[in-house]
Amino acid sequence: MGASAGNAEILILDKNGEAVLVTAQEVREEKRTIQFKELDGTKREVELGKVLGKLPSTPLPEQELSREQAVSAINKILEAKAQHPNLEQPLHKELEIWKERLDKMPSPEDPEALAKAEAAFAAATEKAIPQAYDGKKSYTTEDLAKQVEALAALSKEFPERAQEVENIGAPWRLEMENQQAGRKKFEGRWFEPEDWEKEKETRNDVAKKAFLAKIQAPAVAPILFSQGVFVAGLGLVLGGALLGLSFLFHGVVELLRHRAWWKGSAWALAGMCLFSLMARATVLAIAVPEPPLVLKKDNRTTLEDLLWSQVGLKEGLPSEVKLSDAEINDWWGRRLRFAVVGVTDILAVSTERWQLEFVEGGMTLDRTGRWLGQTLVLRHELIFSRSEKGENIYRVEASLGKLPLPPALVLRTWNQWVDSLLEQVALFPGSKSVQLDRIEKGVVVFTTQ
Repeated sequence: MGASAGNAEILILDKNGEAVLVTAQEVREEKRTIQFKELDGTKREVELGKVLGKLPSTPLPEQELSREQAVSAINKILEAKAQHPNLEQPLHKELEIWKERLDKMPSPEDPEALAKAEAAFAAATEKAIPQAYDGKKSYTTEDLAKQVEALAALSKEFPERAQEVENIGAPWRLEMENQQAGRKKFEGRWFEPEDWEKEKETRNDVAKKAFLAKIQAPAVAPILFSQGVFVAGLGLVLGGALLGLSFLFHGVVELLRHRAWWKGSAWALAGMCLFSLMARATVLAIAVPEPPLVLKKDNRTTLEDLLWSQVGLKEGLPSEVKLSDAEINDWWGRRLRFAVVGVTDILAVSTERWQLEFVEGGMTLDRTGRWLGQTLVLRHELIFSRSEKGENIYRVEASLGKLPLPPALVLRTWNQWVDSLLEQVALFPGSKSVQLDRIEKGVVVFTTQ
């Protein structure tokens, strides 16, 4: 006799004076006969007098049973064993199956058995679900299918706790259903694809704004010209002017008192030339360079996007980065911070603003400072090119206003600005792997190594 399924019953029939077991389905009783179908589909009709007894069918692994049902079935099998000794072996197998099921349903009056059963269920549950469901985590289709399959096996192993297993598996099944329906999850909530894109963009924008509001660029050196350099330059101009006035005065004296026309004229002419030269140098130094850099507006936020992706999202740099001069100027206008000028730097020229413009093959940098209410503009012009060997060749020129500066001072002020710029660039992780590729009109292009 094989194991039965569904709502089948086990009938004990009299066959030629000997009791036999038959698994019957679709059992119907008439007045004097009983009709049923065997597992192989054969239909049979037997007289009621030939039916010696009825037993419950063999329980299926996933079939949910109560303790009372199991005890009742065991008692009926024991009675049948006593009445029909020739069925000892098949009935014993049925008895063992029911006893095994009963062992998984300990009596409430047996705390030790209950604890043992609970421990067995907990161990099986932990094995089936190594990690609890996390609503904020994204699972792959394979992970979900594997988990649902493990829960189904757990339910078969403990059919009496099928509802509990059902509750445990509910979020996993819901996750699978949403994925199969094409929905997407964002921060633990499910959205239709188009709504998901909108929600993600909105949340990212909020997070990005909050992140950028907290970012503060490093403070850079506030001095345009150090006190020593400025005092030396100022002293040179004033000294030259005073010397010129002295020459002029000496020449006038020679002309009026000693009547030395040639000597007086030479002294006066030398004084006027020297004084005019110093005055001209002063006018050029305080003049605004022509033409002034054009302040353009650029709505792009490449620098902020790079900062958000690298620091906020922990992403890498793209292979190529293009920045416009207007965008960099806008970034400096909002982010550039200067350190506090020292209390002893009374005669130093403080910096107020950086501004640059990219031209074909180079760039122009203006650093605006102020001293005693007077605006001073230090302009650097960088020429950038590549040789056939691929080496970078730089030439840097500088002027204060419209007054050209000597090479030694040009190099010194340029290096000071480069050091300050590197402090700003350090705000972006991975900046050391970036190199200047080319400069075009209005745009600079960097590439990552």
